[in-house]
Amino acid sequence: MDPSSAPSRTGPSSVVGQIHTSPRGGVPLSVPLPYLLTGVCGAAFFGVLLPWVAPDALLAPDLPHVLTLVHIATLGWLTMIIMGASLQLVPVIVVTPLRASGLVRVQFLLYLVGVVLLLAGFWWMRPWLLAVGGACIIVAVTAYVVVLGLTLAHATARPLTMRYLIAALVYLCTVVALGLTAALNLQFGFLGAGAHRLLLVHITIGVAGWLSMMVMGVSYQLGRMFALAHGHDDQIGAIVFVLLNLSLIGLAISFACDWPPLTLAAGILLITAVWLFAYDYTRMVRLRRRHVLDITQWHGIVAVAYLAVVMPSAVVVALAHWTRPPILAALGLAVLVGWLGQSTIGYLYKIVPFLIWNTRFGPLVGRQKVPLMRDLLHGHWTVATFWLINLGLPLAVLWLASGWVWPLRVGGVMLGAGLVLAATNIMSVGLRKVV
Repeated sequence: MDPSSAPSRTGPSSVVGQIHTSPRGGVPLSVPLPYLLTGVCGAAFFGVLLPWVAPDALLAPDLPHVLTLVHIATLGWLTMIIMGASLQLVPVIVVTPLRASGLVRVQFLLYLVGVVLLLAGFWWMRPWLLAVGGACIIVAVTAYVVVLGLTLAHATARPLTMRYLIAALVYLCTVVALGLTAALNLQFGFLGAGAHRLLLVHITIGVAGWLSMMVMGVSYQLGRMFALAHGHDDQIGAIVFVLLNLSLIGLAISFACDWPPLTLAAGILLITAVWLFAYDYTRMVRLRRRHVLDITQWHGIVAVAYLAVVMPSAVVVALAHWTRPPILAALGLAVLVGWLGQSTIGYLYKIVPFLIWNTRFGPLVGRQKVPLMRDLLHGHWTVATFWLINLGLPLAVLWLASGWVWPLRVGGVMLGAGLVLAATNIMSVGLRKVV
């Protein structure tokens, strides 16, 4: 099958409209859009720096520029987009208005300032910038958790996705607290040999807890919606949720206490959860009523494939103590871009055009000619982006693991070009004016 069949014909009555159908759950465009557009700019920035910074990861994963690149991906790209998308989607998913919405705009600015300061602190290794940036991020995350927490507390519908959202918020609070502890340790060195254990817990909770939990939960809502998979139920998803949380708690304890038997048991649970999710996602795709796969679904399928391979590989690496920097860097790139990055880009191809169409063109229907939602995106760019990412990423991962610098730069340039092109495409929709 060929992803060039995307994007599919999407009109005002598309199922995507379920994102914003209820006045009770409706959120103004000005709430999510700054997060979404800033997030794709973060993806582009990551793509530009990748070919030049990735070779440093062959030397050590904790070099300043490498840490900057990692946090551009986790905070400036992935978390930024997840925050914006969740502020738009959660009120609709749980059928209640967004609570304490006055905090959102202040929270966005504070979070953005905090991320910029933190990245500058890592790049130039300035502890005071790390401290100030980290403090801003903690306050911003607290505000975000309060807004979503109050909204979830007033839910009138409680689908499976809600459980994932609540767990993800708990992990977000945990990973921010661990990150602050790590930043303080850089200045005062109070952890000693325990710094490595803290880092393992921080990475595990951040990637598998906060980011992956949120993406998996949202996939159970948006994946069905976009595929029209009405026959798909929650049974496997509920099992995945329990196994995933048990595995994360077990891994966090085992890494903190350096207890290999618990690492093995929790790792097996994690692999089981991930493979069950991959099977359930495949079942969702097979049950679709929309037979032609669009570009969002192609990104989703490849992203889940990366998840199914990378998470078990990470467990094996942890058990075998293969701590060579090239191996760790390759796994990190595969999970951040292959699984999480592709998932967010694919969903934004649906979410941003709908939000813009609904706000700026919807009121003009019947009064003048308006574009279809599919016309807001450059279709050829989406196809080019898919292939640039999915040809460049395997090359970059392979050469990272092998330690070859110049082939790594070539793969990084291809991957970076795909991310920049995707960001440009989405930005062109988000900044579109009514004419």
